[in-house]
Amino acid sequence: MTPFFKPILGFIALLLLGCLVMVGTGHAQSVIQLKQPFEISQRPACSGSSFNADSSILGACRTLAFTACSGRGCQPVTYTTTYVAHWDSGGNPGGVEACSLLRHHLPQADVLSYLGGHSAADCPNLLTQTGTVVVLDGVPYYYITTDPVSGTELVVGYLVLP
Repeated sequence: MTPFFKPILGFIALLLLGCLVMVGTGHAQSVIQLKQPFEISQRPACSGSSFNADSSILGACRTLAFTACSGRGCQPVTYTTTYVAHWDSGGNPGGVEACSLLRHHLPQADVLSYLGGHSAADCPNLLTQTGTVVVLDGVPYYYITTDPVSGTELVVGYLVLP
């Protein structure tokens, strides 16, 4: 190797080492699961869907309940309750209200009832998948939205603090 290339290779090696150190010292994000609302006794599936102006979170929760069933070929009746849910900016529950009940029993058609004056306009769907995936600490999550005030992100079921 000619003496001309030794300093260039040394510079490239130093540059690569600097890049590795910079990548390794990047700030880590905190991933917090949205806490289960106290008002729901069953283990719900919950997800935020948007941020309010005060950085609190609006979303939905859903629970499933099954009736007893016996006998060959018996199809249990399944009840899915959807709730309007709220969390503070730290992911702590702020309250829920049941907004719909879906009755499913094969071979009958599903029956959807809105509760407490709610309608399709204000009873949110539980977001479980979106078109965008983000990877946090090597784990893929479905991205929902970012709070323009704090930079906090919502991914399905979790809050990502910057």
